Amino acid sequence: MTNKIEMVSSKLIPMGTFNGKKGKNRVEGVANSNKTYHKNNDKQKKEKQFSLNNANNYVYLGSTNTPLLNNMGITLSDDGSLILIKGKTHDLFTGLYQKHIKGGFKYNLFNIESQNSNNMKFKEIYVDHKGFLIGNRFNPIDNSRDLYKIKFNRVEEEYSLNDTSSKTFDSNFIVEYEKYIVDDNLKQDLSNINNVVELKENNILKINREGLDLTIKLKDNALYTQGLPNKIATSDQVDSSQMKEHEVEVEEHKIKIPLKNTDKILAIKPILNQVQLVVDKGNKIKIYYLDPLNIFAIKDYQYEVTRLKQEPPLSFYSMIGENNYKNYHSGQPFSTQTVGNFSSRNIPFFSSFIDNSRLHINKAKEQYALKEYRSMLKNIAKAVDPGFRGLFCNIKQLINSSTTAYNSKPMALYGIKENIGKSYDVLNRIVKGVKNGVTQGEVIYSLVNDLKDKENITINHHSDVRAFFGINAFQLPNNIGVNAFLLASYVKSHSITLSKSEDNQITFSFINNNKNLFVAGLSAGIGGYEKRWGLECVDYGFVTPVMASALLSASYTKKSNFSFSLDINDIPKFINQGLSQNENELINKSTLEIDQDMSISLGAELRSEASFDVDVMVNPNMELTVPRNAIGINFIFNLLKLDLNINKFIDHGKTDVTKKSKKLDLNLLELGIDVYRDLKFTPSTTNSDNVIQWYPLTSVKDFELMVKKRINSLLSFTLFKSENLIRVENLEQDKKNIKGIYKRVLKLNTLLESFPEKYHLSNKIDKLDSIYLNLSSDKKPINKLREDSNKNLTTVLPQRKEDIFQTQITKENRQHNINHFLSSLKERKEILSSQEKDNMNEKFKPYFIANYQLSREGSLLRSDLQNEINHIVEESRNSEQVDLNKIKEKLNDLYTRYKQQFAHVKYQIASTDIMSVSELSYKKKTLPTGFVRLGNKKAIIHTQVKGNINYIYNESEDRVDKISTNYYY
Repeated sequence: MTNKIEMVSSKLIPMGTFNGKKGKNRVEGVANSNKTYHKNNDKQKKEKQFSLNNANNYVYLGSTNTPLLNNMGITLSDDGSLILIKGKTHDLFTGLYQKHIKGGFKYNLFNIESQNSNNMKFKEIYVDHKGFLIGNRFNPIDNSRDLYKIKFNRVEEEYSLNDTSSKTFDSNFIVEYEKYIVDDNLKQDLSNINNVVELKENNILKINREGLDLTIKLKDNALYTQGLPNKIATSDQVDSSQMKEHEVEVEEHKIKIPLKNTDKILAIKPILNQVQLVVDKGNKIKIYYLDPLNIFAIKDYQYEVTRLKQEPPLSFYSMIGENNYKNYHSGQPFSTQTVGNFSSRNIPFFSSFIDNSRLHINKAKEQYALKEYRSMLKNIAKAVDPGFRGLFCNIKQLINSSTTAYNSKPMALYGIKENIGKSYDVLNRIVKGVKNGVTQGEVIYSLVNDLKDKENITINHHSDVRAFFGINAFQLPNNIGVNAFLLASYVKSHSITLSKSEDNQITFSFINNNKNLFVAGLSAGIGGYEKRWGLECVDYGFVTPVMASALLSASYTKKSNFSFSLDINDIPKFINQGLSQNENELINKSTLEIDQDMSISLGAELRSEASFDVDVMVNPNMELTVPRNAIGINFIFNLLKLDLNINKFIDHGKTDVTKKSKKLDLNLLELGIDVYRDLKFTPSTTNSDNVIQWYPLTSVKDFELMVKKRINSLLSFTLFKSENLIRVENLEQDKKNIKGIYKRVLKLNTLLESFPEKYHLSNKIDKLDSIYLNLSSDKKPINKLREDSNKNLTTVLPQRKEDIFQTQITKENRQHNINHFLSSLKERKEILSSQEKDNMNEKFKPYFIANYQLSREGSLLRSDLQNEINHIVEESRNSEQVDLNKIKEKLNDLYTRYKQQFAHVKYQIASTDIMSVSELSYKKKTLPTGFVRLGNKKAIIHTQVKGNINYIYNESEDRVDKISTNYYY
């Protein structure tokens, strides 16, 4: 039975700026009462302080299973209304400055108020084991329990640009409330969650410890539990399936927790399958989290907690690249600043090593708390691992034949069933439900059910090996040394991508990719180098000469995409029964696309750099460079590039290729520029009498690019395209006398393809508030939105004074709403920009896509051209006698006439999609030496829609009348 979901239009009312300091006023000894306690706040203060009620009812929304507002907190006001808490994250240096110089961290609070003033008020809130935010509705009459799921759906805004009224801007915050029916064994007794008001009621939480149900109770500033065995020596000792009834103790026993005697526990509540503790530490209030897996008992019933965490348990959406608790300051109150969470992205050479060490040291701490000492020692070893794990993992993955690009559907099905378990393992590191009684199918169903159109989840496995070899080949005049080198790389990846269509169909896409690269060439250093400073036998700091390379490269890439769709309700069964559908059924529902790219290029590259090497004298005639650390600029000149693409497609219900295409392109004079950072160990040697210090250019090609710019080929030719032959056959239909017009038809088709009905522009998030209403015929943005107010609202000038006055008011209202919209957009941009990260194996990159469509005139022009082309082709097909010259003249005239007309068409903006790509990865890499490097990475990638902006035009479609927005953050 599905409960009715009530969608309530609400608004966010600013409550002011709060600091994180503890409020001075305190309430004790208040007995049970149906009356609501109100705390008196000094509204004159610019900065307010959180009340105890705010602290006791606090929940971090990143622990819930909703992606909206997952970087914010929520609590209750003294009357039970919902309050959002919005702060700003800080890295180490900005955080220290804000904390000690700027007066501490600040938070903006917003009261969620219903548009119809019928606010739903709650007694307490918590997060259940499935990640739903649950509220116990306040009932002043009988104090009964009435539970609701609370879900924040979206923020709606609408701007009526041409409305003559003064209020032309509407904002709605859509909140969903769904009646929550819970089993008796999962009911939480949270009547005492607000210790300020109801001190005499019980406070008993029901938690699951990997299949074992237990209770935790707050009493007399201590925690008590029942349901655990008398002894727990290790975290994996407790297994509910093996527990005997008499082994579970029904009496309450105290839990010793690592807090000071002076600390006071104000409240507890369940957050997923952990316990949140609100602790008064005297001068401040802190929130800790108790994982039931950290409860042990060496002696009978002497339970103790080995570790309280300061980071809340997080949902899938927060774990994948949006974990604000990985910053020095999380942007939320009651949290602890962590110095170790600094960004190491820009630390030369050791950034990846630092991240690897921090991740495994944190993991070792967790395993120490779980008394898993063997695993702890492994993670300590991993923290200082120079790359041996990457070596062994890579070899294993690279030789796995079941993850190569597929050639047939049966081969694809076999490979998927062989490797799908590895994808589950990566996913289950993030989604913890499998060990707490939730099936694998239910886990995946819960994730895909919340996907929106254009969103997807990808689980990727990537392995690569790169090798560089070079020798001194010969010497040119003026002491110019020449190196001969070889650079080879092999990259292999396989992934699964899950997406949802509007009709609730879930598409599974299994993509395998193999890429081979081979580069050979000569490289020379032109000019000398200058030592900047030295110390005895160590020289460091050089300005290096200009380095030039001539290289011949060849690459081969093969990619396969095996995909099929299922109804969302079939997902749990399909997954739980091991991809249960039979082979013939999946073959009928699936498609397989195979894409092969082969490329050969001849080019030259020129670079110069500032080097900060450390050169150590190993003997009087030899130096050793360890490590190499340089920043440089690289100019690329691809003189010739030959590309062959072969594409095959096997459609639904087929096992043989149903469509095949080939294309051979020749590109000349391709230019490019790279600004790079080269960080690696390079144990190369240099004779002391050699005045040239340089490194072959291609030894740095696979490392970090800081800036990348490419200029398309100045000359490009398609030498062969198999679709052309198919079109000729279809066109001729045994009438070879019209073959001569085919090239002109293709020319017209190319003109049509140059002006598609829809065109998309992707850009960085910092350009979000630069809205261009149109694109010119050459796809360049024009007519910025702020300039739109300069246009006349009407084409006919008003005659009466009243009309002139009304028009002026409308113009002013239009400009006011445009400014309000752009101001709101700027704020939204800054929110997402502040969350951008690439640190500690986490990435978050926001961007947006502006969607344009042909104007009405352009669309009609395109349609007319298509009709005229079809008319000429049909006329030629049906004619007994074909005047070839006359048809050529018609086509030439058609092309010339429409090309001139298309030069004046415009595209109109239709919508903007605000997007983000977030990633959480698990990397195993060898040290980046100058000779061989291996890498292995497993990652979960989440592409999200963060918002939509729609532009609504007037009847003549020449002017934007209304802008509507939906935000999901």
